[in-house]
Amino acid sequence: MPKLISISTAEPPTKVEQTEVREFVHELFSRRRDDIDRLMKVFENSSIASRHFTEDRSWYGKEHGFAERNELYIRSAVRLSEECSTKCLNGAGLKPSEIHHVVFISSTGLSTPSIDARLFNTMRFNPHIKRTPIWGLGCAGGAAGLSRVLEYTTAMPAHAALLIAVELCGLTFQKDDYSKNNLVGTSLFSDGAAAAVIVGDEHPLSKDDGATGYPVGISLLNSLSTIFDNSLDVMGWDIADNGLKVIFSKDIPTIVHKCVRQNVEELAKETGINLSDIKHFAVHPGGPKVMDAYENALGLRSDALRFSRKVLREHGNMSSPTVLYVLKEFIESREFKPGEYGLISALGPGFSSELVLFKTN
Repeated sequence: MPKLISISTAEPPTKVEQTEVREFVHELFSRRRDDIDRLMKVFENSSIASRHFTEDRSWYGKEHGFAERNELYIRSAVRLSEECSTKCLNGAGLKPSEIHHVVFISSTGLSTPSIDARLFNTMRFNPHIKRTPIWGLGCAGGAAGLSRVLEYTTAMPAHAALLIAVELCGLTFQKDDYSKNNLVGTSLFSDGAAAAVIVGDEHPLSKDDGATGYPVGISLLNSLSTIFDNSLDVMGWDIADNGLKVIFSKDIPTIVHKCVRQNVEELAKETGINLSDIKHFAVHPGGPKVMDAYENALGLRSDALRFSRKVLREHGNMSSPTVLYVLKEFIESREFKPGEYGLISALGPGFSSELVLFKTN
């Protein structure tokens, strides 16, 4: 079974308290919306205390075109990707040249050559490295990346793969978009980056736990990718002249109630276990209502998503890297015994679901 042996994150430089964002948005939106005081409740109900962004507060109050936003995205995405990847490789005791495949996940900017190609020139990967840049999966991207790396390291059991997820949601903020969608997105989204090293079961590090920073970790067992019919308008981006505008449906918690349990039971059955056998949950914290819907749909105890709620409180919703932040919190907590089953879950544009089943070591 492929094994996750190291995981790390990188924090953007500007930490902002949720109260500061609320004040900024209230001042901006009150110019155009008479119902602003009622709408500001989304900040109070977000369960977020602080978030991180690449730019300082003054940047968000100015006009910016798509080209400027994207230039900032490339610059910061490279820096944050290199930072979290270097920490992750150091934790695994690996050199960049010892990675066989890099999977790069992002949806908040465009780059050709891709960000992973730009990293090649700073990190000195093997010139024959396989690269899979994936764009457009949004919040599902972190879990989807783990699924693709699971498949690769299963097929290539002697290989090591590096997963990188970076999103700069703050750069998409539209100060002249006074829609409710933009306000809700502004109350939740933030910037962040995460990386993970996964090795196949014939790789030397899969046998030597003591060589890594995670003497107790997880093995990836199985995954399930699902896309739902007629759901393209649930989540995503509208591409405008001055950048990306958020699409964010209020129906997401309802979809979770309707579909998640069936999906999880399908993956469990395929793997030869029952839903009740799954003891741990690393769920992408799309928002408090989404997590409440997960708990209700799966019949979870009240503290089952404590790591997800902690990440939401301290970092906000960073889109694709967020579930990796949650997984890192879980692994570092050591609140598990060897041989227990766990689930990684995230939802994203499409509308789609990504599930990864794991077992603790």
